Amino acid sequence: MKKLLSIAFLLCFGNSFAQNSNGIKLKKGQTITLNSVVNSETEMQMGAMKNDINTTIKLNVVDENAETFTLNSSIAQMKMNMDGIGQNMSYDSEKPGDKDSEVGKAMGDKLKNVDTYILDKKTGKTTKVKKEGGEEEAGGMGMFSMGDDEGAANAAFFILPSGKKIGDSWSESTTSKGITTSKTYTLKSIAQDVATIDVTGTITGTKEQEANGMTMSITMNNKIAEQMLVNVALGLVTKVNNTTDGTNSMDMMGQQMEMTIKSSTVTTVNF
Repeated sequence: MKKLLSIAFLLCFGNSFAQNSNGIKLKKGQTITLNSVVNSETEMQMGAMKNDINTTIKLNVVDENAETFTLNSSIAQMKMNMDGIGQNMSYDSEKPGDKDSEVGKAMGDKLKNVDTYILDKKTGKTTKVKKEGGEEEAGGMGMFSMGDDEGAANAAFFILPSGKKIGDSWSESTTSKGITTSKTYTLKSIAQDVATIDVTGTITGTKEQEANGMTMSITMNNKIAEQMLVNVALGLVTKVNNTTDGTNSMDMMGQQMEMTIKSSTVTTVNF
């Protein structure tokens, strides 16, 4: 009887715990650090390319009211190595000499850039604040985008939906700038405030992007698989393992290039 009562207690505790998320828990002045390691291989008509990118982003909580937090986001450090199509390029933001390289010059403004986001305490969703003169591209935040335009700011927060029990699945779909991200979540376990959530989904659609004064049309058809670890008491993601496999195409000046992409990303969050 005692064993059955213990099992019942654990089940009830797990269920009620999943149901009682009280939103995002942060403090003004707090800094959240995200580190992302991306390894990707791209096959194109002109050859193959391998990219290894290690990026550290800081999210600073600069303000708070009853419903939202205000976050400033900036790239603290970036290392990258690109090898393919007869070329090898590397960059390390910590090496003074690298700022004068071709990659360094391209990354200079992005490393200086600070983006501002409004974080909803109840939903965990972020909204980018438009800068004077209109909204800009996310810049280096794109390294963390994981299928959406809110980038690292959105990747750091997650609210477990009310009433979800271990084994439950739910889906959501968002569309931004022509790209639709559809995901299905499955709650695998909860232990010591940490939920393990498996995610499958797709990233599809077509968007236009400016590069060196030219407009490119990029079509995406990707499948994604993730495992997330979430501190449900705080609404903060602690780790994400992501794999992406797909076929993309790029159309520029009437010429189209097909690309097959495979990538793996490990993102860790410290707070």
